[in-house]
Amino acid sequence: MTSFSTKKAHFFLASGAALFILSPAHAQETDQVSENETYSGEIVVTAQKRAERLIETPQSISVLSSEELSKIAAKQFVDFANTVPGLQYTSQGAGTSQISLRGVTSGADVSSTVGVYVDEVPYGSSSAFANGARRALDVGLFDIERIEVLRGPQGTLYGASSMGGVLKYVMTKPSLTQFETKAQLGVSTTRFGGTSYDASAVVNAPIALDKAAVRASGFYSRDGGYFDNIVTGENDVDRGKVYGGRLDALFAPAEDLSIRLTGFAQDVRRQGGSYANIGLNGVPVAGYLDQAHPLDEPFRSDFRLGSATIDYSFAGATLTSVTSYQVNKTFATTDGSAVYAPFLQILANIPAEAVAINELARTRKFTQEIRIASPTEQTISWLAGGFYTREKSLLRQVADTYGAGLVLLPNINAVTAAIDSTYEEYAVFGNLTWRLTEAFDVSGGIRYAHNNQEFTQDASGIFVVSAPGSSSSEGVVTYLANARYRIGRNATAYARFATGYRPGGPNFRVIDPATNQPSPPTFDSDSLNSYELGFKAETADRKFGIDLSGYYIEWKDIQLLSPVAGVANFANGPGARIKGAEMTLTARPAREFVATGSFAYNDGYLTDDVPLLGARKGERLPNTPHFTAAVNVDYSMVESALKPTFGATLRFASDSKASFDASPALRQYDVPDYATVDLRGGVSFGPVDAQVYVQNLFDTRGQLAAQTVLSQLGGPAQVLVLRPRTAGLRLTSRF
Repeated sequence: MTSFSTKKAHFFLASGAALFILSPAHAQETDQVSENETYSGEIVVTAQKRAERLIETPQSISVLSSEELSKIAAKQFVDFANTVPGLQYTSQGAGTSQISLRGVTSGADVSSTVGVYVDEVPYGSSSAFANGARRALDVGLFDIERIEVLRGPQGTLYGASSMGGVLKYVMTKPSLTQFETKAQLGVSTTRFGGTSYDASAVVNAPIALDKAAVRASGFYSRDGGYFDNIVTGENDVDRGKVYGGRLDALFAPAEDLSIRLTGFAQDVRRQGGSYANIGLNGVPVAGYLDQAHPLDEPFRSDFRLGSATIDYSFAGATLTSVTSYQVNKTFATTDGSAVYAPFLQILANIPAEAVAINELARTRKFTQEIRIASPTEQTISWLAGGFYTREKSLLRQVADTYGAGLVLLPNINAVTAAIDSTYEEYAVFGNLTWRLTEAFDVSGGIRYAHNNQEFTQDASGIFVVSAPGSSSSEGVVTYLANARYRIGRNATAYARFATGYRPGGPNFRVIDPATNQPSPPTFDSDSLNSYELGFKAETADRKFGIDLSGYYIEWKDIQLLSPVAGVANFANGPGARIKGAEMTLTARPAREFVATGSFAYNDGYLTDDVPLLGARKGERLPNTPHFTAAVNVDYSMVESALKPTFGATLRFASDSKASFDASPALRQYDVPDYATVDLRGGVSFGPVDAQVYVQNLFDTRGQLAAQTVLSQLGGPAQVLVLRPRTAGLRLTSRF
């Protein structure tokens, strides 16, 4: 559909670069591990829906603690994404990010390949009809306990659309014993941009000691922006704000029972998109921080989530129930003039000078998961559960056409469309681990999921047609197999095989102006097999550590965006292979000093020609650099009264591609390599911690990603450029 296509297309930036700096900080207590059961200095994760030591988890995981997020002054997703190995993204600002892991992306993804979770709750649409792939949740990062990034397919435990991995925001739980308040203020200024500031606060209050507590937090962040529009004359068009809050109540009426009720609200408001217009030859239209289009592109997003988590231990097992309901609404305008104005002039003889695509996307989603797990200490441990979701989505798009002098042409209907869709899925899953010896165990997992989809396209206009209601039904099985060998307490080697998939479904109906024929009515699911070897180790005193993994992925029936006359349409391609490796080295030779180096290599390529996209066998997959690296150094004078700290980060990403070389609809753009350096320092004044930082010290114009859906007629790419040199101050106080 035209509107669909334009809006969808508008948020396809290509190429992300990311490395992970392994956090030396402690993760806090997790769902099933009490504080006195964690080991000093160790990180505990819940990636396998059980609490485990990170060093013993048989898969590749990155953990960013709240301390690490604060250290790099992270306020939103793009602030930490380029510190995680294998994590790529495209973005045009808060609320408009597309995420991929280990290169599992076709550039402009049909639906998400990475599952996003808030604690135990999956976020967003599972189908392709609500722009979910480009609406990854951008959580305000205040009062977060940690972020877990699970690389590789997670289909057995996390289901559909986690074929690349999972990004999990783990919120701080209420404390049943301690009253706590925390406040934070920050301000920064960006060269050639505006002033940014943020404020946040949290209160934790036990209601009945050891029985009930409430935790409430609120946050507000204003981004001053740094891109200018030379056509409209407006500066800092990407300025915006993110604000919201959480209310979290925890009850423990009995020793073996806990009930957690959570409410989360977050709004995003932006004046425009974060990108520069750069020609397909790499030469900017004006400057590397300039846009050139005639219309404004406002964006806003409203997210609401309520959830209830119940844990009950009985007879040597733990029963967990997670219930949630969420509503996600986005309103956005895309300036589609570069494609749609010429099409209207040529095909319909309409004197169009500019075309705005106005979009409303809304998803209402209910989920329920129930699972039961045995203790992990026994010879055979197991986990079994069921999952259900029902989603109802609406996507409305209207094209406004403007003539000379940007006067609205009210009688021109290029696109008016309303897409109603429902997605319903039920699944059963189970994992079994057999401890053959104290050091060696094997695991197997399986999940059967069945989804039903319904779709209605009510549309009129030059580029689109209405379509009768259609439906699809699909059942999929995913598998997992692990072998793990513990080489003492501080080293683990593992082998992992896992599968993942994304649902297919009904397709948008689009008229091809060249043939006057409608597009295909359906598209198929795609799937992949992943093979991984890994090794994790650290010395007994935790002074030196290594985390190493290598993987090989076979991706079949790739879902592809195939625009027709600039309008979104879905199709399946042949396949791809991806191979790569990640390594993180950590050194803590003294109490005051920590250094880490993170490195990632990725090589993804097509196994056959894809004539639909003009892609050749052996051509690189988009959005993914071959090599990324990060080096992080921190020094703290812990014996001093002011506890001064000093740190620096160096990040590098090699070049990448935005599309395929001969693609007629998604034109190719070469994203060059870049390097950047950040500095930071801090002191403590009693209960107040003060931090100063400089990001992008040398003011590099690094290009992070590009999208070319609006470049079909040779127009410029939309390129996300690294934020210019930014200096900031942050104050944090705890009481």
